[in-house]
Amino acid sequence: MDVDLHGPDVLRMQGVEGVLDLNKSRKLNPASVAENLKAVSIESLMPKKDDAIIWRGPLKYSVIQQFIGDVEWGELDFLIIDSPPGTGDEPLTVAQTISDARAIIVTTPQEVALADVRKSINFCKAVKMLIFGIIENMSGFACPMCGDMIHLFGRGGSGGFGAGPGGYCICPKCGERGAHQLGKACFDRKCPKYGTMMTRE
Repeated sequence: MDVDLHGPDVLRMQGVEGVLDLNKSRKLNPASVAENLKAVSIESLMPKKDDAIIWRGPLKYSVIQQFIGDVEWGELDFLIIDSPPGTGDEPLTVAQTISDARAIIVTTPQEVALADVRKSINFCKAVKMLIFGIIENMSGFACPMCGDMIHLFGRGGSGGFGAGPGGYCICPKCGERGAHQLGKACFDRKCPKYGTMMTRE
């Protein structure tokens, strides 16, 4: 569920086109991305994909409520919600609507991005949302000639959140500080249009 209402791109990144329709129950049918993956995004409801969405808080709240309650999701194993960076209306609406929601924080290795992550972690603490861990995006690029990993934006920045007093992640089991890094998403030249490659250290 893409709740980045000002920059919706989840379906576009999955290569899904077209406008979503309603079923007989007047509920929205999510787009089928794969056999076990469905998705919905505000872009899939817009006839002109490049139109700007200029909405204030109440409209954002209403749309996210509809995405949660008025979409024919069916039986789900997980509902993954992609929200924009920061601590604004979108993540706050999710936190207030889904009481048992858990957070996966996505960052990049640069210090300026990690500063924003610290704010997101403190947001989760303020709304009492437990954090599974952190994923580092744009973690590296495999050289097409030799295969060596090139760290374009530095290395190891997000790992500091999972170790010692400086890591403010919250363990989903015990509620204590010190959640771990879930993985890293590297640049992959084999997927120039869509997708990333996940790695673990």
